[in-house]
Formats: sequence, C-alpha cells, structure tokens
Amino acid sequence: MKTRLRHTLRLTDVALLLGAVCWGSTFLVVKLLLVDPLWAPALVAARMLLSAGALVVFVLVTRRGGPTSQEWRSGILLGLPLSAVFALETFGIGLTSATNAGTLTALCIVLVPFAEAAVRRTRVRPALVALCAAAVVGAWLLTSGGGFSAPGVGDLLVLASTLARVAHVTMSSALQARNRPDPYRLTAIQLGTVGVVFTIACPILGTPVEPFLASLDPGRLALLLYLGVVAGAVVFAVQAWGIAATSATHASLLLGTEPVWAAAFGVFVAGDRLNVAGAAGIGVMLVAVLLAQRLSAREQRLGDPARPGVITVRASAAAPGP
Repeated sequence: MKTRLRHTLRLTDVALLLGAVCWGSTFLVVKLLLVDPLWAPALVAARMLLSAGALVVFVLVTRRGGPTSQEWRSGILLGLPLSAVFALETFGIGLTSATNAGTLTALCIVLVPFAEAAVRRTRVRPALVALCAAAVVGAWLLTSGGGFSAPGVGDLLVLASTLARVAHVTMSSALQARNRPDPYRLTAIQLGTVGVVFTIACPILGTPVEPFLASLDPGRLALLLYLGVVAGAVVFAVQAWGIAATSATHASLLLGTEPVWAAAFGVFVAGDRLNVAGAAGIGVMLVAVLLAQRLSAREQRLGDPARPGVITVRASAAAPGP
C-alpha cells in the first residue's frame, strides 16, 4: 500500500510540474500568436471559448447534472473581472517580452496574502512584507535593467493585470469558500463568460474573431489549440486532480514554479536577452515568490485561520497562463 501511495504521489508531482511547464510556455505562445497586438481581443475570445468548450465536454462525461443557479451566478460574476485580467495581460504580452511577462505575473503569488488579509482584517507577517518588497525590487531590476528608465507600456499593462488578478483571486477564494461550487463547472462558466464578453467586444473594437482565425496558418492554429485545450482545460483538470491526490499546499508549491519555466522559454526558446541586472531581478523575484509560498504553506500547516494561508492561485483564478 505504501509503495502504491508513493508511486501515486510521484505521478502527481510529475503531472503538476508538467502543468507548470505548460503554463510557463503560454507566455511565449501568446507572443507568437500576436503578430499584431491589435488581435489580442480576438485571441482571448477564441482561446477562452476553446477552453470552456473542452471543459464542458469533460463535465458532461464525468459529472451528473448541470450547473446550479449559484454556480451560474458565481461563474458569471467572476468571469467579468477575469475579462479585465485577460485584456490587460494579453495586450501587455504583445508589447513586452515573454520573460518579463511571465516573471511579473509571479507577483500575484506574493500580493494575494495582502489582499486576503485586508478582507479578513488581519495583519500580515513582517517576513511577508519583506518578501513583497524584495519582489518589487526584482520587478524593477527586470523591467528597467537596473537603470532609472521607466518600465515599458507592455510591462505596465502586465503589472496592471497582475493587480486585477489579485483582486479576482481574493474574490474567487471568498465565493468558493462560502458556496463550495464544483470547480470544473465553475471554471467552465467563468471562461465561457470571458469568451462571450470578448466575442461581443471584438466587432466593436474592429477586430472580429473570424478574420483572426482566417489569418492563422496551420502552425499558429495548432498553437491556438494547444493554448486553449492543453494549457487551458487539460492542465486545469490535472491541477484539480493533483490537489485532491495531495493537498492544495503541495500542489501550489509545484505550480508555483511556473515563472521559472516562463523565463526559461523566453530566454532559451524566444531568445530574450537579459543583462546582469535583469537576470538578478528574475532571481530575486523567484526566490521571493518561493519563500512566500513556503511561508504561507507553513502557516496553513500550523492551522492559524487568522492568517493568510496558501491560496492555489490558478485554481481560484481559473486562468492558467497569461
């Protein structure tokens, strides 16, 4: 029995790490698909509808009954701010490097406990404040190269999307703790809501979905399918399975390696160039994020309900990758 359990845990670890690798790769995939940044709304619409459709198929096969009225309300309510997250993030990726976008998004993991503490009206440990400050310094080193030049427009948009994601994660965590919805149905509704919002907005913005899809060659169409189905629906399903097989704490620590993979894809595949200050910034941010994750995990193990514990950011946000 123990041998079988160890084998299951090893399999879970591998699956969760592969999920983190997939999410890390999505920053580069979005960059490759956005030949013209103006196509960002059409890309989000197509991607979200693909992810939602794949999850609906999964739910129909594995679940009995349709969504409850509460799941519909919660999913639509959470899908609206999630639309803002994707709008800011996708436009930002089109205007900055995959390395910058992936690493800056990691700030969400550090900032979520502050938002949760504000909602719960509790204090944040000084160690977490110091880690947040270190992550901000790392972000500055990455985006400015160590000089005093202002971050680019793309960097600022990604930072804005990170703050929006923090608000969305905090709201999502509160709703899910209170209502206990089915995570697959809730996620499908959220992503479907984002897809519908962008599908409606695209013609208004002058970027309809159909011309965008028609412009894709077979290679880029395959990237879109990968982004929507594999890095979207499949990885989320793997994440939910991993949390059930281990724990939210264990899963979040493995999935928290996503920024490492995002930086690796940016540097070694996309050819992003890093100077010494930029490389130091990535290192500072990743260390701060990892230590923040471990600190939150330790507090959760100690069972102190008054302090922010681990929030599985991607599960709550239902938004793998950018």
